[in-house]
Amino acid sequence: MDIRKISSKKGAIELSISTIVIIVLAMSMLILGVILLRSIFTGATDSVDELSAGVKGEIRSLFQKEDQRAIIRLTQSTAKMKQGEEFGVAFGIKNINTGTTDATTFNYRVELDDPDITRKCGVTEQQALDWVRLGSGALTVPPGQVESDIIFFNVPQDAPLCTTKYKIKIWEQGGSPQNPYANPFFIVKIEAGGRF
Repeated sequence: MDIRKISSKKGAIELSISTIVIIVLAMSMLILGVILLRSIFTGATDSVDELSAGVKGEIRSLFQKEDQRAIIRLTQSTAKMKQGEEFGVAFGIKNINTGTTDATTFNYRVELDDPDITRKCGVTEQQALDWVRLGSGALTVPPGQVESDIIFFNVPQDAPLCTTKYKIKIWEQGGSPQNPYANPFFIVKIEAGGRF
């Protein structure tokens, strides 16, 4: 019997066993990686849901008067935003319409409430409005209930350091923005951000 043939068959068997072991290890690592990614994304989604529920619960608790229609949630009376960063302003709408069991849809839009911004801050009204991202929408609110949303600002890195005023115009769908349901306002103070 030829020793080379036996040695060749033994080498082929060892090579195929090594290949199988590598494939099994690779599949195990792939499965473990998928499980890890799934647990990370599930945890992140749960955290966002908990945070959102917490903000909504806190906004609901701020409505103290029966006839209070809208409220803005700030930790202080002024929203302090840094240059080059995003900032969210949470607000809530309470449906005080009685005599119906149907939910009411309210439209909202953020508007600048500072006709003197060009002199004070050196920017046009349109530039200040361009800082607002996701500043309009609609919320459907059942009678006696509160729904909330967040307005996002994206203040550019070169924005001037100044203080201005915005308002959230809220009106019932089918109605007119000139006849608002509520018109809460908030102050925005632009502060120095980190330089890159």
